[in-house]
Amino acid sequence: EELGVTHGAASKQVRALEAWLGQQVFTRDGRGRALTPYGRVLAEQLGQSFRDIDAACQYVRRHRSKAVLAVEAPSTFAMYFLMPRLKRFEKRHPDLAIWISTRMTGQAPDVSSNDLLITRGSPDRIGALKGTTLLFEESLTPVCSEELLLKRPVKEPTDILKHSLITSATRPGHWEAWLQQAGIRNYLFEGGHRFDHMFVALHAVREGLGSVVAPKEFFPRQALWKLRCPLPGVVVKGEKYFAHPTSRADVRHVGRFVDWLKEELKR
Repeated sequence: EELGVTHGAASKQVRALEAWLGQQVFTRDGRGRALTPYGRVLAEQLGQSFRDIDAACQYVRRHRSKAVLAVEAPSTFAMYFLMPRLKRFEKRHPDLAIWISTRMTGQAPDVSSNDLLITRGSPDRIGALKGTTLLFEESLTPVCSEELLLKRPVKEPTDILKHSLITSATRPGHWEAWLQQAGIRNYLFEGGHRFDHMFVALHAVREGLGSVVAPKEFFPRQALWKLRCPLPGVVVKGEKYFAHPTSRADVRHVGRFVDWLKEELKR
């Protein structure tokens, strides 16, 4: 009934399958049929595969009115900028689903599998892609947890030295540049915590281990994860972020998403 064929055609296919396998999958008992041990193996394993295929097809059918935009972004940007704001985009554009994948520092962008690539640093690193858009330039400033600020308030730049200064291997020199900008010179780094990636360092900040220099753009005035920028006016410029549509992208969907990103950055 599911295959839309006659009983005779099904029996013919079963005989052909058994001949190919070299094993019986059914035992015959008069008019009845029962699965052999090998038949049960096939029924269980292949049955699950058919159910997975059906579930995937039903999922796509249910979302036939919704398009998908595949976006690849640096891990920290995805975690600390995109994810907390994505619900606002979905509410405004219910017909467009955003699928996000992340990229670690030093990892090559996946041009073939995504519609939009967000990169940090020179746009030349990604090669020749048309329609590249500048999103913003980082304004780097200390980021602290509210809990740590209650214990050790930061009212002026020198107050930050009461905190353990956290650094990340992927963003060297941030503290040195910010301290220089803040007029704090000849500071000798001792102790503190060093992590391999910025998103790990930010998690350490959330745990109250210290403070880190990070893009102010990731942290609005209403604190996310109870993180704040106590000196938002003292910043040093960092890298620029760009959005690159790929050749497989629908320019209409990319345009809506990039325009939304720009609005969020202005907020």
